[in-house]
Amino acid sequence: MRAAKTGELKGFAMGPMTLRPFAGEGLMAVRVEAPKGAHAPAHSHPHEQMTLVISGRLRFRVGEEWREVGPMEIVHIPGGVEHEAEVLEDSLFFDLFHPVREDFLRRVEGL
Repeated sequence: MRAAKTGELKGFAMGPMTLRPFAGEGLMAVRVEAPKGAHAPAHSHPHEQMTLVISGRLRFRVGEEWREVGPMEIVHIPGGVEHEAEVLEDSLFFDLFHPVREDFLRRVEGL
């Protein structure tokens, strides 16, 4: 078994956000600390993703649909679908990915 305090995981910056990944064999959880005004621009990736908001508020676009989400709400993003997010308040959320985002592991290791 592996366990961690998510706020103590090694992280990396993506714009003004801090991402702290924790990976198993096929699943990854990423703690994201994001200030109000941060924006994840439109993008897509082959990984299936879910985002669970712990605190704060986000505005998501998945495909053509926009939705605002807050604490203890979750969003599903199918692999390959374009999406983006705006941070409406200082926020803490978890992005869950399947399969593991190897690019995030390389970034946290500084490679």
